[in-house]
Amino acid sequence: MDPPRLPEASRRRVEELNARSPLEAVTDLASAYLADTDSLDEVIDHIRRKAAFNVRNVRREVAAIERVLAEPQPPDALARVIGWNGNWVLDDPSDAGAAAFLAALADHMRAAVAEVEAARGGSR
Repeated sequence: MDPPRLPEASRRRVEELNARSPLEAVTDLASAYLADTDSLDEVIDHIRRKAAFNVRNVRREVAAIERVLAEPQPPDALARVIGWNGNWVLDDPSDAGAAAFLAALADHMRAAVAEVEAARGGSR
């Protein structure tokens, strides 16, 4: 749906989401996808369900991960996002380990988007 045709409350929410920094967006997605999950399979299932419901949001989250990984971040920022906000324990809890985990998460998200688009007969 075109943002100008959205109800006012929805339009404001889209504007708020777009105004967040990439690191804020990644922090939010770590909390949403990782906290209170028991396995990577559960996280991937959550991603697939979300992509089936709203592929645009998953694309936006992938873009945020890509921007965070492409830009230098403050020391320990990525480690805190995964360990603290995501409540996820990594074998390598450093920023490098968190970056590798985020890159793999983005790959799973891209795969979920591709599955949805293939099922729908193309991209939307």
